This record gives sequence, C-alpha cells and structure tokens, in this order.
Amino acid sequence: MLKPLVVGLGRSGSGLHLKTLARLARRTAVTGDPLLALPVVGCDPRAEARGSAGAPGDLTAVGTLDEALARIDPDTTVAHVCTPPRLRYDVIARLAQHGVRRLIVEKPLAASAGELDALVRLRERADLDIVVVSHWTGSRLTGRLRRLVRDEALGPLRRITVDQHKPRFLRSLTTDGHPSALDVEIPHSLALALDLAGPAGLRAARCWDLRCEDRVLPGLGGAHVELAHPSGVTTLLRSDLGAAVRQRSVVCAFEGGTATAHFPLSEDDDHAQLIVHGPGSEADHHVFRDDALTDFLEGAYRGFAAGTAGAVNFALACATARLLCVARERCAVVPRPETVPSTAVAPTAVAPTPVPAAGVPQARAGSR
Repeated sequence: MLKPLVVGLGRSGSGLHLKTLARLARRTAVTGDPLLALPVVGCDPRAEARGSAGAPGDLTAVGTLDEALARIDPDTTVAHVCTPPRLRYDVIARLAQHGVRRLIVEKPLAASAGELDALVRLRERADLDIVVVSHWTGSRLTGRLRRLVRDEALGPLRRITVDQHKPRFLRSLTTDGHPSALDVEIPHSLALALDLAGPAGLRAARCWDLRCEDRVLPGLGGAHVELAHPSGVTTLLRSDLGAAVRQRSVVCAFEGGTATAHFPLSEDDDHAQLIVHGPGSEADHHVFRDDALTDFLEGAYRGFAAGTAGAVNFALACATARLLCVARERCAVVPRPETVPSTAVAPTAVAPTPVPAAGVPQARAGSR
C-alpha cells in the first residue's frame, strides 16, 4: 500500500489532508480494497502545529524534513506538500533528491513564474508524478457543469461568475503563508474557469486591504480577477475575505439559460446544490452529496498506483499558476469596494494578456 507523508501541518496539511487521508484509509479498508496505510508521517518545525495535528494512531509527527525522510520508503511514499507557496520548490527538490516520485501539491503550484519554470524542469528531469490539489474541478458538481457546457443543453456558454467570500480575519492576522488574497481562494476558481471555458488571458486584476480593529493587512481583504477566453467566454472571479457570511457559488450564463452551482462551504457538510434555469421552464433544483476532497485524493492515489496520476492535472495547474503570476504583477492594492457588483465582467481598457503554459500544454475545456 502507499504511505502518505505530509509536509506542513497548518490548516491545509492538518485540517484538510490529514483528516481526509484518515477517512479515506478507513473507507477503503472497509470495502476490502485498502489504498493507503496509517499512520501518516507528518513534519512541521512548529511544536504547536505538531501537537494539535492528527488523532492518536493517525499521525507520527516530527519536526524536520530530515527526520521525516528517515522514516519513509521513497518507493511507496506519496508526499503531500502543504507548505506556503514560497517554500514549495525547495521542499519538492529535496523530496526528489531523496527518491520520492509521487507528490500531491497544494495550490497554487508556485509563487512566481521563475519558480514555476524551475519546477517544470525538475519534474521532467526527476520524472516526478505531481498532482496539484484541484478538487473543485474533480467534484461531482463541476462534472455536471462540464456536461452542460459540452452538451450545450442551454446553448453556448457566455459568462462565468464565481463568488468565494468568507470572514478570514483570524488566519490572516496569525499566519503569513499567503501574501495576498489572490493566493487564498482565487486559485480554486481560476482553475475551474480554465477547465470549463479553456485557456484565457487576463483582462484586469485588483486586490484591497483587510481592515480590522487596529490593523491593516495589505492585499488580504479580497480580490477581483477578470478573464477573456478565446472561446468567447468572459469570466469574473470575486473573493471578499472580510465578508460577514460565507459563499462559494458559480453562475454559468448560457445563451439560453443559467446554471447556479453552490459548493459545500466547509467540512461541516458535504452536499452541493445546482439550480438550472432553462428558457420558459421552472428551475430544476438538485441537491446531492459531493465530498470532493476525499474523492479527489482517492482518485490521485489510485492514479499513483496505476502510474497514470498527474499529467493533465499538472497542465491545468501550470496554466492557473501562470495567470496568477500575471495577476500578481498587475494587481494594485486599492480600497475595498463599497458594494460587490452583481454584473459579470465589465469592459476594461486593459488588453488581455495571453499566458502560455511554458513547457506543458495549456488546459482545455473539459480537462480535469
């Protein structure tokens, strides 16, 4: 069986990956098809992170990567890289040097275009099988949106609007892993837009400050990103990290109707909702279970076992990371808007910026 190594025991490593791996190990063991072995080996230099991570029996926590590497067999290890983006290349290079070839990397894939180029070269040179966390694109909900786009049941897709809002004051005040709001929620929605509508150029990007009682955190209040796709689709991505309520919704506007998708808001519930409005008919409202991260990791592990895990996913992740790099360069910190506009992409004087995928094919509509 494959054995997980989790590097970084913060919110994503401990709160998401560890819990999901434990659930996946037990679920596949019950069905008689065990996929991975517990305990997970986890490493983090922070004692408080190690002390609060994982249930008894699920985790062996150590303080350094050296200690973790001494406990694993590279031939059976799947390394989950859950460090802040700026640390990922060095961690992946160290894992590759030790012989680890299977990796699951948190989004975004890299913090800069230079790091992304270096990672593409490292992947090819060391023959790494890298899967980037993109469970939105692998979810059942996105699968239904993808079929609506492909089959044109409501006509051609014209516009995508994604809203990802939540109050993120405490984490922004106590951690420094994300330099701006572009690195928090936008990678999820950006990958989704590229998956549904194909490659895109950046039309505009901006972010604003997060304001608390006595603190101002530059660039962490939220972000808007506007895209233009050669397919003719326009996309608006909106993320307010000072919002009073949580929202994870996608509106796909077709020539003959709309599809509004609501992703699960947290691990407290795993049900998604899809509301489809066609011409001259009442809305169809669908509610269904969609434990996207568990399904995503199961698919990744089965792909690793079969030797077919990461190629298409990596191409989409590279295209997403490159657009994020362009958005970071373009983005100026501005005051938070008084209201969040309800319309889709507004005209802008900024010319679209094409973003080649440098060394890998660009993601196309329908890719996963």
